[in-house]
Amino acid sequence: MLVRLHAAALRGVEAVPVTVEVRVDRGIHFLMVGLPDSAVRESQQRIKSAIEHLGFRWPGKGITINLAPAGLRKEGAAYDLPLALGILAASEQIDPAPLGRLLCMGELALDGALRPVRGALALAQIAKDFDGVLLPSDSAAEAALLPDVSVHPATHLSDVLDHLTGGAPIPRLQRDLAGLMAAQANSSLAPLATIRGQEQAVEAMAAAAAGGHNVCMVGPPGAGKTMLARAMVGLLPPLDVDEAIAVNRIHSVANRSDRIGEVVLERPFRSPHHTVSDVALVGGGSDPRPGEISLAHAGVLFLDELPEMPRHVLEVLRQPLESRQMTVSRARATVVFPADFQLIAAMNPCPCGRYSPDPALRQRCTCSQHARRRYLDRISGPLLDRIDIHLHMTPVRAAELLPTAGAAGREEERRRLERARDWQSRAFAARAVQQARNPQGVSNARLTGEDVHRLAPLQSNGRALLTRATESLGLSARAHGRILRLSRTLADLDGDRDIDVHHLARAIALRRPHADGAQADSLFTLSA
Repeated sequence: MLVRLHAAALRGVEAVPVTVEVRVDRGIHFLMVGLPDSAVRESQQRIKSAIEHLGFRWPGKGITINLAPAGLRKEGAAYDLPLALGILAASEQIDPAPLGRLLCMGELALDGALRPVRGALALAQIAKDFDGVLLPSDSAAEAALLPDVSVHPATHLSDVLDHLTGGAPIPRLQRDLAGLMAAQANSSLAPLATIRGQEQAVEAMAAAAAGGHNVCMVGPPGAGKTMLARAMVGLLPPLDVDEAIAVNRIHSVANRSDRIGEVVLERPFRSPHHTVSDVALVGGGSDPRPGEISLAHAGVLFLDELPEMPRHVLEVLRQPLESRQMTVSRARATVVFPADFQLIAAMNPCPCGRYSPDPALRQRCTCSQHARRRYLDRISGPLLDRIDIHLHMTPVRAAELLPTAGAAGREEERRRLERARDWQSRAFAARAVQQARNPQGVSNARLTGEDVHRLAPLQSNGRALLTRATESLGLSARAHGRILRLSRTLADLDGDRDIDVHHLARAIALRRPHADGAQADSLFTLSA
């Protein structure tokens, strides 16, 4: 007897339908074709033990299984459940009729218990045309985020059989993702409120959050670079439903969730170690899986100790920083991973970390000029050119680090929290303006060339300033466009419809690694 069931295979972060064909006929053999990997081929022993544990018999005949399409490699133990059901139906031990309109996936234990599978959310997205999808309970929790898919969670093979025979139907599992998102609507301001000093740095991070700009922070150890990077998530608007589904699908496929069935409701913050490999960063492998840049999709990718990272690892960031996606090509297939992240990089100004543009502090540095230049040259110019904001940070004064005691200390904490709320509300308001004004609601950092000139027109003094800065600083055409985008964001952050010359001067100053307010003022004076 021949029986057909429906399953799925993962290709990147997408799922591809797979038809499982099981035939039980004369002979004594167990043959499986359709490019199964070793985990799929080993399923015979798991399936045999599971169905015999429930009192069913293993067919004493020839079993032939075809996984179509035959040219697509099938990997993992998630095919145990459809194969077990197919063998039971083909041997006429259960009715095959209910199986035709269901998609089922799950790994079987030897006693028939169901174990979670990778990429359940992606698998469920192709089940919209089916009557339902049967998944292990731990995996069904994330698949149930889709409102238009009927997800039925099962903990044991016996539950699945009772559901198919109508003896004990498994109720549909539903989760209100919009409600879960509403409960997480208030982004945490704690990291931002604990920052002491660094007012210009906080302003620059708010501009980066408002316009989706990349940031590179340069400063000595202990200046607050990591704290600022972690505070970035609190300045970004909450995930919407579509972004939450995309983020959870990537994390499910990568199989790197902190807890099985856990739903990601906040914007991701990924901080890989500086020894990370290029495959771990961008994704890949024989079975391509998302890397850190895809796990940071719709969130923040923080790269600390940037010059310590291998040069070839940093260079692979060029494409995703421009295209917002990562294409991984292998001999068997080419997959595209989403990679719409904000890059926040941090680095020391020199090998010893003590160099400062302040002459009074510069004497502490023990590095020669050649050593500093060689250290900074580890990062290529084309990569730095793709970073909009180059923020130089100085150490916070010792007097500002100690908390004030008593009522004055509580008042200081209140002021810092109010400051954090003010920057968050301004960043949210600027992003809302961009969503209403920009084509397709993209952030200012993603505006195309024509849209930039249409939405960021400059007055005569602004045009003269930008021309002079481009020529004198040797800026590239890419940097020229990024300055316009950043100045548009600074104007949005101030609630201004038009770009003033001080917005442009500030944007130019933030393009320079050692820019500060004095340089911005000098540029403003130059243009007057």
